[in-house]
Amino acid sequence: MNAPLLATRALQVRAGQRVLVDGLDWQVRTGERWALLGPNGCGKTTLLRALAGLRPPAGGEVELGGRPLARIRTRELATLRAWCPQHHHDAFGLSVLEVVLAARQPYAGRMGWLGPDDERLALEALQRCDVAHLAAQDVRSLSGGERQRVALAAMLAQATPLVLLDEPTAHLDVPHQLAACALLAQLHDQAVVMSLHDVNLALRCCTHALLWLPDGNGAPRWMAGPLDQVLHPDHLARAYGSRMLAVTLEGHRYYVPAPR
Repeated sequence: MNAPLLATRALQVRAGQRVLVDGLDWQVRTGERWALLGPNGCGKTTLLRALAGLRPPAGGEVELGGRPLARIRTRELATLRAWCPQHHHDAFGLSVLEVVLAARQPYAGRMGWLGPDDERLALEALQRCDVAHLAAQDVRSLSGGERQRVALAAMLAQATPLVLLDEPTAHLDVPHQLAACALLAQLHDQAVVMSLHDVNLALRCCTHALLWLPDGNGAPRWMAGPLDQVLHPDHLARAYGSRMLAVTLEGHRYYVPAPR
C-alpha cells in the first residue's frame, strides 16, 4: 500500500468555542477520492480549510507528504495542494482564461512569467469543464454554475497531488453535476477530498467517506473508511437524523429519505 499523501494526527478543529473535530487520526492516499459528509454546521468546510493550511488547528497536526503542513512555505504548498472553495469573490475584471492561468503561477519562472505550455494547460482545463467558450469573458459576468466550472478548471490547471474541494457541485445543474462527478472520478493520479451534501453524488465519484457520526452524547466523531462500509443506512440515519432507504436502480445504489 502506498504511503499516505495527507494525514492528520490527533487533529482538533474548533469554530469559536465549538469543537467540530476532536482527536482525528486519518490518512488519504493517492488515487483515493474522499467525500466529507454530514449535516449543515457539522464542520466540513472548517475541516477542509484546516487541511488546506488556511486556518491553524486547535490541536494536533496535519501532514502533507509526511511533512507538517505548517512548515511548508506558501509557494511550495501551492504546488502540492489545490483549494477550490464553495464561494468565489471576484473583485477585479479578469477574463476567465486569466483566472485559470493564475492557478499556474506557482510554476512561473523567477520573473513571474508564464509560457505557452501554461496557456495550453489552462485552455485544456477550460475545455474539460465545458467553459472554453467563455475564455475571453469577464469572470464577474458569469452565472454561479459557470463560475463554479471555471473554479474546477483552475483546480485542474494547478495540477497538484492533492485536491481539496468545498461543495464542488454547488450551483451546477444536473448535467453539469454529473459531468463534474465524472471528471473528479478520473483523477486517478491525485488524492481528492471534497465536501458534499448529496450522498448519491458521493456514490458516483468517491471511493471513501469521512462521515460526521456523533456519539450518544453528541460529541463530534467522524467515521472514515471505504464508501460501502461507511454509507450504511444506520450510519446515515444517525448522521442526518432521518431514516434513509437504500434502493437499486439500473444496477446503481441510491439513498432516499424514508417517508415520515
